[in-house]
Amino acid sequence: MVELLTPLGAIFIAAALFLIVATRVGIPAVPVYIIVGLFLAPFIPQGTTLELAQWGVAFLVFTFGVEVEPGRFRAVARDSEHVAALQVLLIGSLVFGLGLVFGLDTLNAVYFASAAALSSSLVGRELAVHDIRRNLIQGRLISSIHFAQDLFAVVLILVLSADVFTPDGIALKLGYGVVILLVAALVRVYLFDVLVSLSGDSDELIILTGVALLLGFISLAEMTGISIVIGAFAAGLAITREFPDKLALEAGLESFDDFFAAIFFVTVGSLITIPTTRALLFAAVLFLVIVVLKPLVTIYALLYQGYETRTASLTSFGLDQVSEFALIIAIQALILGRIQPDVFEAIILVAALTMITSTVTRQYSEPLYRVLSKRLPLESTHSKLNSRSSVDSSLRDHVIIVGYGRLGTLAAQTCEEEDQPFVVIDHDPDHHELATNHENHIFGDAVSNETLQRANADTARLILSTVDDPRVSKRILGLDTEADVVLRSNRVDEADRLLGAGASYVIVPDFLASEQLLEKIRTVLTDDVSLEQWRLQNKHRLHEELEFR
Repeated sequence: MVELLTPLGAIFIAAALFLIVATRVGIPAVPVYIIVGLFLAPFIPQGTTLELAQWGVAFLVFTFGVEVEPGRFRAVARDSEHVAALQVLLIGSLVFGLGLVFGLDTLNAVYFASAAALSSSLVGRELAVHDIRRNLIQGRLISSIHFAQDLFAVVLILVLSADVFTPDGIALKLGYGVVILLVAALVRVYLFDVLVSLSGDSDELIILTGVALLLGFISLAEMTGISIVIGAFAAGLAITREFPDKLALEAGLESFDDFFAAIFFVTVGSLITIPTTRALLFAAVLFLVIVVLKPLVTIYALLYQGYETRTASLTSFGLDQVSEFALIIAIQALILGRIQPDVFEAIILVAALTMITSTVTRQYSEPLYRVLSKRLPLESTHSKLNSRSSVDSSLRDHVIIVGYGRLGTLAAQTCEEEDQPFVVIDHDPDHHELATNHENHIFGDAVSNETLQRANADTARLILSTVDDPRVSKRILGLDTEADVVLRSNRVDEADRLLGAGASYVIVPDFLASEQLLEKIRTVLTDDVSLEQWRLQNKHRLHEELEFR
């Protein structure tokens, strides 16, 4: 363990220096970590790098498991399972066949195919930590597809870690994996609540309980001779059940998460070597499949199932990278001497590249979606929108409420009290389930033309957006409608810009309590006040705040 201290010190000193510069120019952390790894590669032995990579992945897989709630996938579970299976079968089979054509043996073709078929839940999670879309349908689809693929990857890791590829050897590893997962299930159902109750109200004890479970399952994995990542995955599943202090556990693990994220992404960068010509060929094929073919398969699979084109496209941009489980498979194979150097070099190189390009596709998802929608025949049946929505087609002079959180719920109640017809739009399955209590509701993307057309936006009286999302605000302001527009922003400068772009009013939560806002909306609906007067007051208040700052 002592020999790991010097590399760890070097990793964090270099990462800190690079991040100071990167944050000033707005570069995401993931590419910076990979660049740091390239810089440190000559100074860290490969054996140490491989060990650090496995520990980094293990802890990150654990924190991912802690945050995952399978119940959140209920609305998309079947669809995401179909997409995950299609990716594994179609993409995996294609790349496996290409591997054989390139002269790889069966085992190396499997390694090659796994890198193409599996997507990274860790990269997707790192990119979406502060993303408002996490709870929307595309965020849930991404997480659910990752989870389904992770389960498949666990089986693949167990099979490929067999000492000998005989029925008995494979069955032994699978048996150990099943036992560990069963123990995790038993802890989750029968033991974890007891451990939490024994911890009382102490956040520190809750965190220590979680870490103790992680170390216990990792030890169990090592005792049975399977990857520590499997043990970490099982530990995460053991505590995914909701409990009152779960937020304290997640908050406590956040600093550990940042620590191990740096280790994982830096070690990926440090494993990159100067590739051979053959490795470059493998890498080029792998890269094109992952960043071009795989997103297209995802898009058309979701369109076939009735999702909107924007939802399908944004989902695909969260699945265009190599999975951390594929890296573990490759590292495990390298340690066992089963993978060809060219294949390993290609997988590591493409993993690093796609982890970087994923940050780009995520950051520029909207422009990419617009390009795809213009150049590809992306047509949806709209069956998801149709089956989960109910709107009176004759609705006129009504209020459109975008977002059914706390403010949206209160706004709907205000409309009901004033006998004002309204329609609720939400893309969060949990919120929409509550919104179905109203006569007019739409489960759809407020940026989508189909959703806004179904809401009869061109004949609305007032459009109230309760979500702080620039994409939604921009789309609403671009509508050809006479409706007054009330938007929301958590930034004063952004609110002022939206007013200048044509918004009638912009909600800034720091200035106006929900109850006060609803009272203002009530006066507008009853024609007791001029909306223009309301708008001027809003603009004056924002300018005062900007001058003060």
